[in-house]
Amino acid sequence: MASVRRSARRMAQGVLWGLTAVHVAEAIMLRRRRDLLAALPDADGGAAPARDLAAKVDVIALAGTALDDATAAAARSEMDACGAQVVDLVPGDLPAERALRLLRRVEPDRLGRDPFYTPGGAHEVVVVDPSVTARMEGGPAEDPPLDRAAMVRATLRAQRHAPTASLARVAPRLRAVPTSGADRWRELEQRTAYSQPYGNLHPLLVAAETAHLGAMTAGLLVAPAAAAAALVSWSAQPGVVFGEPTLGASGRLRPPGLAGGSVARLPRAWADNLATVLAGWRATRARMAARRATPLPEPPPRERLFEPRRDTCYWCGGISLVTRLDVGDLLQHKPGEFHLDECAECGHVFQNPALTVEGLDYYYADAYDGLGEELAETSFAALGTIYQNRVEALARFAEPRAWLDVGTGHAHFLLAARRRWPEATFDALDMSDSVEEAARRGRVDTAFRGLFPELAGALPRSYDVVSMHHYLEHTRDPKRELAGVLEVLEPGGHLMIEVPDAEAPWSYRLGRYWWQWGQPQHQHFTTAGNLVAHLEGLGFEIRSVERGPATMGGELFNAIGLVLQHTVRSPHLPWLGVPSLAHRVARVALYGAMVPAMLVAKVADEAKDARLGPDGVGNAYRVVARRT
Repeated sequence: MASVRRSARRMAQGVLWGLTAVHVAEAIMLRRRRDLLAALPDADGGAAPARDLAAKVDVIALAGTALDDATAAAARSEMDACGAQVVDLVPGDLPAERALRLLRRVEPDRLGRDPFYTPGGAHEVVVVDPSVTARMEGGPAEDPPLDRAAMVRATLRAQRHAPTASLARVAPRLRAVPTSGADRWRELEQRTAYSQPYGNLHPLLVAAETAHLGAMTAGLLVAPAAAAAALVSWSAQPGVVFGEPTLGASGRLRPPGLAGGSVARLPRAWADNLATVLAGWRATRARMAARRATPLPEPPPRERLFEPRRDTCYWCGGISLVTRLDVGDLLQHKPGEFHLDECAECGHVFQNPALTVEGLDYYYADAYDGLGEELAETSFAALGTIYQNRVEALARFAEPRAWLDVGTGHAHFLLAARRRWPEATFDALDMSDSVEEAARRGRVDTAFRGLFPELAGALPRSYDVVSMHHYLEHTRDPKRELAGVLEVLEPGGHLMIEVPDAEAPWSYRLGRYWWQWGQPQHQHFTTAGNLVAHLEGLGFEIRSVERGPATMGGELFNAIGLVLQHTVRSPHLPWLGVPSLAHRVARVALYGAMVPAMLVAKVADEAKDARLGPDGVGNAYRVVARRT
């Protein structure tokens, strides 16, 4: 027993000394970010000029805020000086804990520079250029006054409509609106809305905060010296981060009450944490009660979801079909099992029986829009490096003038392409409203909504580049899609295609948990050899075939996520019954326990993908072809 106690004490000491190191490193990082967060300049002129400048901006504000003309005018002056269109205003008296959380989320020097970076802000007041308001179709799409959740959504929406023209500035005259535990829960919920359908991240964040406070508090009994070091380093953070500004940094964010705040930080943090936990508990109970009172939707009958089974290969017409995979809907948990056949003659893998149009509509609902829209938005915005690789792959062969991106989604890729070729015309096509939203955000010049083969012959211009990134696998008839390219691509123009690679070794090792199977949305998995041969038959010259460099990675990390979602499904799926309290608690606990494994998997993914090289086979391949 004594040896067990000694082992527990040593483990506690290790954890607490580790926390001390983290606290110190975090304080240094947050201090740097604080020094990069500039204040608004003083507005020139008297009351009338200030009112004139203030009238040239639109204001999105949290209920209870009071933005004076001088601050609005200063924001307008800063926008004119910096070329900005959106300015998130940070109240000069923002409390220390909220200011620390702000700096953990927002890198001031990255905001406005990285087109994929839209982190939100202080969620108090956002000043917007009227041109952005017009593209947002009249404002934040919420009726004022805005509560904290609506303010988070409005801030993100404004930044996404001007990602390279957004700033954050301290507004010394602006006063912060007090927050409650319910406000903080709603803010967390909206900031992690991308995780709501499948990940449910905000309870994990609150649980991690509770564990952190508990470790320092209980550690005083188990390992007093190590706990004291952790507590002192953590309590000193507000003073270290927001103390007297460095030379030349006057006007930076400096919350009030720093002098005595360090001593009282622990009890205040516990009170804030408890209020958030209680608010989350009440909100979750209310949501679950509403769900229980709502009848579950009836899924369509199976015969309307699936076409008759094929006896021949879609691609080559061969009759030697073998089972490659049987899998259910691992993410949405909608009913049905999906069968993938592989052609033993040509290697093509396809869904058999295939979904009908009605089936596709049923399974696509809430996958990329609706409930799943924020997850799709956040996931695609995280692929900046992959988008840049695609840009470089095309830049080796062409300098585009007019580009059509088919299956564009919210056109994240075109943000990267437009930065490389700012003078080119970028049009986009998709079936969903996402392409029209991309146009509203200024990412595309012209948006076309509909099916590509049906629209190809009527598009108003021809193109010297057409791209299809992770699009063909979603289509019912890939060959018809490729034939449509001939109607819009000029002779000498280039076609760039990227699709999942079902020949990848990890597609066999991970089986149903290989994330690129993407069932039930992915219909076809064409081998690189088949695609190259078909393009050559259409009159294309193959310029490059990239496999290793085109990989999207993430096999191990995403496999763990799929296993978790399959094992303890999300409680937020409205087409399923409400799970028990035990299920919801077990879900949070299991996800929390798997965090170390997911971090290890992330590192392992990076390591294995770095070893692929140009001849390796990753989970996707890319073809660039020239129309002769």
